[in-house]
Amino acid sequence: MADDIDFSARRADWSSYRDRAQAAGRELLTAVDGITEGISSRRTESEQHGRVPHASVDAMIEAGVFRAFTPLRYGGLETDPASFFEAIMKIAEADSSAAWIGGQLNVHSFEIALMDERMQDEFWGDGPDTRASSSYAPIGKAVAVDGGHRLSGTWTFSSGVDHAQWVVLGGGDRNFVVPRGDFAIDHDSWDVQGLKGTGSKSVTLDDVFVPEYRTHRLVDTYRDTNPGWLVNNRPLYWMSFTGVFNSTPTNTAVGTATGGITTFFEQSKRRFTRQGTGAPVAANPFMHLKLADATTRVRTVRERHLANWRALFELACRGEEAPPLERMRVRFEAADTVATCFDALTEIWPIAGAAASATVNPLQQSFRDLMAARNHGSAGRELAASLYIKTRLGMDPAPFTDLGTLAYYK
Repeated sequence: MADDIDFSARRADWSSYRDRAQAAGRELLTAVDGITEGISSRRTESEQHGRVPHASVDAMIEAGVFRAFTPLRYGGLETDPASFFEAIMKIAEADSSAAWIGGQLNVHSFEIALMDERMQDEFWGDGPDTRASSSYAPIGKAVAVDGGHRLSGTWTFSSGVDHAQWVVLGGGDRNFVVPRGDFAIDHDSWDVQGLKGTGSKSVTLDDVFVPEYRTHRLVDTYRDTNPGWLVNNRPLYWMSFTGVFNSTPTNTAVGTATGGITTFFEQSKRRFTRQGTGAPVAANPFMHLKLADATTRVRTVRERHLANWRALFELACRGEEAPPLERMRVRFEAADTVATCFDALTEIWPIAGAAASATVNPLQQSFRDLMAARNHGSAGRELAASLYIKTRLGMDPAPFTDLGTLAYYK
């Protein structure tokens, strides 16, 4: 659609771009529908090996998951965010860990698209499905030198790093992009009980030189001087990178909760009480209320989350920028969605039966995966609520200094 239009040129009417992006999103959703059964069949393998199987990653590559935010000029899809988010939700119903890395490894393409064209050429030189993991906490050491920085130290929790060709590392006022040959993965650093298949391992660098063009200076986003806009001057990349990043884990939580509730329904059809009358569990009216409540809560926050991002994309396609109050509302509701999904499954857990505690029971795995997602930094409902309400009250925000404070401004 609209292949003859130069989307890099400035214009007031971006309706053709919006229509093309949404059409690409619908095609992605159709492709994802065709891979979820296979991904689901390998869910146990993700859990056992602490890494999403290569076959599942290959399936996501084939479906176009990792090119959703890749620029058109490199063969990407540039889908609207809501379509991509919905695709991740579908994958999460099959395997939470596959969805988690499907979201995380792709969302960094958005950041790369904001960077120097030389960085983009290197990153997508081998094709549109190039993947980067990340570790944004600035816990390593970066020393400025002529032409760039030298990095040393260990960065933790780099989700999906086994399947990444690059890693994005936090450095306070900037992020560094490092190729796979320049860092070592600590395979013994990942020993958890939730989202085990994400393989969110530590990476270590030893005096690695990172040229300046491979850095994302956060002040460039703060000042609207992203060098990537010279070649990617389109609505998708005008949107808030921090907003997209913080909303990405939410999609896994929604899909995981949806899948968990579906599993609960399926298992309840076959269960009988072991005490008292031995009646079918499905006849219990108290369970009916809990299931109705859990189902409605998850469906409601799912639709709210997708509606928020449809509206933000529509705003960008009108050439408008969402004000801080709107961004902080969406930020809070993304975190609130994760919490609501976790709470919904928690409420029905006590009536799931003893068999739900078995390691091989997918319901138990869904519960653990949601527990892990609830502890992710983006899921901090309390902090997000504070940012939102302070903005509504007209209180002064924290001054821009790093990735965390950037979320308020851009």
